[in-house]
Amino acid sequence: MPPPSGGAKGDWRALAWVSAGVLLVALLITRAGFVVCCVLCFVLAVRGLRSAEGSATTLRQTLVDILTGALIALPVFWLFTLVLKINLPGLTGTGWL
Repeated sequence: MPPPSGGAKGDWRALAWVSAGVLLVALLITRAGFVVCCVLCFVLAVRGLRSAEGSATTLRQTLVDILTGALIALPVFWLFTLVLKINLPGLTGTGWL
């Protein structure tokens, strides 16, 4: 049987980053809105995964992660609110963000 992949121990810093992302979304979703919280969760989760991998996170990577998170969260928000008519917490009352 081949040995399992991954580290010998759990990476607590990575777990802390991912957990912080999930907990912050739970705390801020009604105040900051769906899109902002999704972007925040995405950025923190990616940072945690990079931490587990052992690579450092640069400012450029963080900016790319923010853009990527927004490119994922915005269409999801619009699909749910405008197409499916499911109310998600928005940042403004217009229904576009």
